[in-house]
Amino acid sequence: MTMTLTDAKAYLMDKRRATLCDIATHFDSSPDAARHVMQHWVAKGRAKLLRGAPCKAGCACASRPDDVYEWVTP
Repeated sequence: MTMTLTDAKAYLMDKRRATLCDIATHFDSSPDAARHVMQHWVAKGRAKLLRGAPCKAGCACASRPDDVYEWVTP
């Protein structure tokens, strides 16, 4: 599944909060690609970046703490 900005927005709005690995796994993308898309929404003030625990989703980022993104409603 290709991840567009709109798809990532809809996913995070539905989940309210998701880890970087959850997002990457859902869209079958790399953590770096998911981070890039989510940084767009953070810069727009629509998502907030939180720090989480190490990822356990098996998306190749398990060695470092996982970013957690939370959708911000106006």
